[in-house]
Amino acid sequence: MFAGTEEKRFEKKLLLCPLLGVSLAMCLNIIVSLIRVDRLFPGYATEIRPWLFRFPLWSGILLYGVFTPIVEELIFRWLFFRKLCTYVRAESALIASSLIFGLYHGNAVQFIYAFIFGLILGYVYRRFENILSAIFIHSAANIYVYVMYFIPSETVLGTSGSALILAGLSGLVSIGILMYFVRTETNKSSLPEKPLFPGKV
Repeated sequence: MFAGTEEKRFEKKLLLCPLLGVSLAMCLNIIVSLIRVDRLFPGYATEIRPWLFRFPLWSGILLYGVFTPIVEELIFRWLFFRKLCTYVRAESALIASSLIFGLYHGNAVQFIYAFIFGLILGYVYRRFENILSAIFIHSAANIYVYVMYFIPSETVLGTSGSALILAGLSGLVSIGILMYFVRTETNKSSLPEKPLFPGKV
């Protein structure tokens, strides 16, 4: 499917996308847990969150880990963000598409989470110029979050101190991967002119 040095480098970086999704989701979820967002928005903890996680484990993984990332990335990154880049600067398009992505989730807690994730997804998509990168990040993050819902938080996080350490480590992993993407960029982006999948016009 791929041929040449650039394509092989792309494949290697693509393998890091799921790790970025998991590490970023881990960091953000620990922070949300530590600051007790459920106290600020009690309706999310009592109504919205149980509704989101109402499916059995494997059904939820298929829905949120496969179907949802593909559909949302095609709409918000490949279609909306990509189109905006033809009218405004990429930075403005990134912020606007991320805001819309956050608002689309329909509640304050997910808005904050989705806005931050939207910035990362849009940024990586622009670096890769390929929608698979955003799909892989999104999918891995959603699967991690859904699986963790079925595991008691104290089993994973332990004390507040250990949770902070875990949040810091996962945050460093996320930053490290993003820095690697920046340093290995070879060409200036021409995002609106790129095809949906590599090797296909």
